[in-house]
Amino acid sequence: MSLRRTALIGALALAACMDAGPRPGPGTATATLISPNGEEGAAVLLLAGEGVTAIEPIGDTEVWASTSGDETRVVLINQLGGTLAFEVVMADLRRPFVADVIEVAGPDDALRADLTGYRVELER
Repeated sequence: MSLRRTALIGALALAACMDAGPRPGPGTATATLISPNGEEGAAVLLLAGEGVTAIEPIGDTEVWASTSGDETRVVLINQLGGTLAFEVVMADLRRPFVADVIEVAGPDDALRADLTGYRVELER
């Protein structure tokens, strides 16, 4: 086997190992509201999935959360208007969950009439 082919196989194997996804077991993921309108003032989200053990604020985002069964309702407020982000502490980072955007208000406290394009980005 040529040196070039061996180096390429080694590089691909290393890349595959580095992108193995989240490790099993407890951990923290960062969730950020992605908005087509830029900065936001508040949002209500619904997280559906097992294993959410806590919700923690990030930066200027205030967070209130309530869990019932495998659903967690999360209220986010940024008094200054800006990024709405929080940490999700999970029993197992590999457990999937879905985040639905229920309601969003702009920095002027006016509700957004259309939630098209809103999503929650999760970084594990």
